[in-house]
Amino acid sequence: MKKTAILVLIAALTFSMAACNSTNSQSAPSDESILKPDEALVESNDFTVKELEESENNAVISQYEIGDIILEDGSVIKEGNLTTIDKSNVPIAVIAGFQEDGTAFGVGVHRSDTPLQWAADDSVGYATNFTENICIQESDFDFSGDTDGSDNWAVICAGDSKDTADTATNYPAFHFVNTYAETYKLTGDYTSGWYMPSIAELCKIYQNREAVNNSLRHIYRLDEQAAMNGLETNWYWSASQAGSEDDYAWFVHYFNGYAGECPKNFTNVHALAVRAF
Repeated sequence: MKKTAILVLIAALTFSMAACNSTNSQSAPSDESILKPDEALVESNDFTVKELEESENNAVISQYEIGDIILEDGSVIKEGNLTTIDKSNVPIAVIAGFQEDGTAFGVGVHRSDTPLQWAADDSVGYATNFTENICIQESDFDFSGDTDGSDNWAVICAGDSKDTADTATNYPAFHFVNTYAETYKLTGDYTSGWYMPSIAELCKIYQNREAVNNSLRHIYRLDEQAAMNGLETNWYWSASQAGSEDDYAWFVHYFNGYAGECPKNFTNVHALAVRAF
């Protein structure tokens, strides 16, 4: 009897998945469609067994895979299936990692045109220790503390209400991120929600750079104005405050994945924008 019940449950779940897969909905992932961090998307039969095994933990599976391209209307396309750039529905991001709760995040297809300061040396934020934004490196790519960068700018604004009013002058790297949607004329649901990644998120992007670069370079080959030509070997800022010095923030060198701390007014570091999907 127990075996029969399990078989019925498996059949019901398989039918439910088939019904979901038959739709073209591009809405945000449901609770039944989010992967645990860094897990690959599995075949439907594997998913059914996995859901049964982990139902007590409310395990969820993602509709996204690393390297998926997100278009402006929210639709998802694989690199190999993108054959042309539709100016009315351009690529806006490439899925680059997963948060601890399974939420996917994507990196915007453009980086800052030039290196930018995290904070100008005469700004309040340059010498302020934003303690809520501190990340601690446990090992090469493992961090504890504030690993989600989505609220880091709000923390900075709370600690510096004066100079954050002029981000272009006082927080140039954050200005790039805060104006990302406006700069690249994004519309609809994706005009907001962009932020500078934490050091943990920035390292995840680096770890997944091969798949991310494949998609970025494919977009670039189709239209050089539509995306950067891969992440390349730039230094990139994170939104994470360094724990060592008040005037230091975390960055990653994409030449070799080195994560380090440097002065917030350093002028050789680019910025990336990321967003949850």
